[in-house]
Amino acid sequence: MAQTTISIRMDENLKKQLEWLCSELGMNITTAMTIFAKTAVRVRGIPFDLKLAPSMPRKAMEDMTKEELDAKIQAGMDAVATGRVRSAKEAFRDMQRKHNV
Repeated sequence: MAQTTISIRMDENLKKQLEWLCSELGMNITTAMTIFAKTAVRVRGIPFDLKLAPSMPRKAMEDMTKEELDAKIQAGMDAVATGRVRSAKEAFRDMQRKHNV
């Protein structure tokens, strides 16, 4: 069977974690992606559930009243004004730790 090459972009840290995991499982990323692709084709879909974490309920902006939206915006502005903020890097690191990814 003819081979082809695909290229994907991902966060450098995520790639390192994936390389480590694949190594622990006795394979490389190419093998893992091939397993994913074959399984996706076989089941005719993504071979795992895609869903929001239950601990993160979200209400869409379009479903909020003006008062609810104003309150969310004000809470964010208050957090900035009082220094209760984190860098994006810190926030992502905390999410990764919390969700074991």
